[in-house]
Parts: sequence; structure tokens; C-alpha cells
Amino acid sequence: MDSKPWTEKVVLVTGANSGIGKCLTECLVGKGMTVVGIARRIDKIKMLADELKSKPGKLVPAQCDLTNQAEIQRTLEWIEKNLGAVDILINNAAVNIDLKVQSGDMEDWKKTFDVNLFGLTCMTKETLNLMKRKGINNGIIVNINDTCGWKIPVTCNRPVSPAYIASKLALSALTECLRMELMQVKSNIKVMSITPGLVETDMTAQWLKENPSMPLKPKDVADCILFALQTPENVLIKELVVTPIRDTM
Repeated sequence: MDSKPWTEKVVLVTGANSGIGKCLTECLVGKGMTVVGIARRIDKIKMLADELKSKPGKLVPAQCDLTNQAEIQRTLEWIEKNLGAVDILINNAAVNIDLKVQSGDMEDWKKTFDVNLFGLTCMTKETLNLMKRKGINNGIIVNINDTCGWKIPVTCNRPVSPAYIASKLALSALTECLRMELMQVKSNIKVMSITPGLVETDMTAQWLKENPSMPLKPKDVADCILFALQTPENVLIKELVVTPIRDTM
């Protein structure tokens, strides 16, 4: 990490109301950072902000639908006006709708890609534009991927839909393309991919009840993200894959 103290940094976390996003938000606020926590429904974020009031940092709740480009732009405009800039973007939000290629509704395919890829891309673009306007050349973009977006699963040990897998594979390509774009303009902005396997979250809770396993905890993934964020300026962790000990993916 650069010499700027944790307490002076602004972090934008999507999907901050549950799972990995919530746990990471708690950790970052605990370190004194200002975290803008984004979710489509703001009630849980507001409750979390109240819970974290005694911590060194601050959680700023923000309602934003990642399928709506205008809302993303308004959110970044609000951040610029009220907080100045974004130093770190954590693209964490994702949806995994139960469907199949042969029978899935195309609206569900569209929703999956709108959140997992297109909304993420728009959020990244707007954040990078804000960094550029503010002269931030050492920011960090972290994309939370999935092992099924790192390697196509022949068999899968958890419920992931074809749309989810396809969107995460596309995210792998997008992450590498963005890294190359920034390298070509000699930018020092880091682009990282954190790639967990099975994690115990709201998305997997019901399946884990029916299929007892040893999943990662959200804190396990949050700790990996914190580790990656704290590397020196000249060090880039391009891909960090973390799985449960007996994961076959």
C-alpha cells in the first residue's frame, strides 16, 4: 500500500450488506477507513452503519442498483461532492440465479450479466474516471471472482448456474484487459482478482444445509483481500485463489 494512511482512504464496496462484502466492510471500518457501502436495498447497510459507529472509521450507506447506469453515475457524483474521491474499489456484488441453458428465462440471464459484468464494468469505469479527475494514480480495483470463473468446472461441488459461470469467466477476461489498458498508459493503479471457492453466504446457505461441507467463511476471504491491499506500491497480486481445504475446483 502507498504511504497514505488507512484513515485517509475512501473505499467503495459493492454488495456490502451481506456475506464477504459485509465482513470486509466491518474490517475496513475497524482500520479507520471511510467505506461507502453500496447495496440495492439500503436498510441493512444503515443498520450496519449504526453497529459500527464506535469503530475508528466510518460506514457511509449508499443505495445503488448496479443494473442502472444512471444510478451508478449519480452515486459517484455524490461521492465526489461529499467525500472527494475513491482510493479503492471492491467489486463484490454478484447474483446467482438458478437456471439452465435449455430452460432458463432470458431475463434471468440478462439480470445476471447486468449485475455481475455490465454493472461492475460501469462502476469500474466511473471510479477510474473519478480517480483520474482527482489525480489518483495509485488506486486499487479489486474484482471478487469465483473459482468457476478461473477454471471451467467439469463437475461442481456447489449450486452455480451457467449464467453465473459465464459471467465470472467474462470477468476474468475483463480484469486482464483492464490491467493491460492501464499498463499501456503507464498507470500505477492496481487491478486485482480475488478468487474464492465455496463460501458460506446467503447465496449458499440453503445448499449447505442440505449438503454439509467445510466452506470458507466470509472472514477468510476478507482477510485475503486485506492482505492484497497492504502490499507495497511496487507489488501487484494479480490473482489470489483461495479455496476450502478439500475443494476440487
